[in-house]
Amino acid sequence: MKKIILVVGIILLFPVSALCSPFLTCDCTTAGDKVTGFQLQFGTQTEIDIPAVECLPAVVDGKRILYDLGTMPQGAFSVKALAKNDWGVSAWTPPLSGTKQLPSSPSPLKITK
Repeated sequence: MKKIILVVGIILLFPVSALCSPFLTCDCTTAGDKVTGFQLQFGTQTEIDIPAVECLPAVVDGKRILYDLGTMPQGAFSVKALAKNDWGVSAWTPPLSGTKQLPSSPSPLKITK
């Protein structure tokens, strides 16, 4: 019985751990925009296309950005985005700047009673 509870607990915790990275996101678009995807540009790098994600709770045809920033290298970054539909693309958003910084090591280690 304890093994079953442990297995169920691990299964329930797995999806939570898979969504722990910081994400770049935006507000939902309107249904009239009929957004099919987004384009991101980090600094001066080449633009990347990403699919649009359904908004939750469901907004009729509302879409948003959901991009995992966990794989980015450490350091400062700047990103801007535009929305795409069958007719073309929107204007670029103003750049968003941030820094990916890892924490320092805890020190000094010691043993206490």
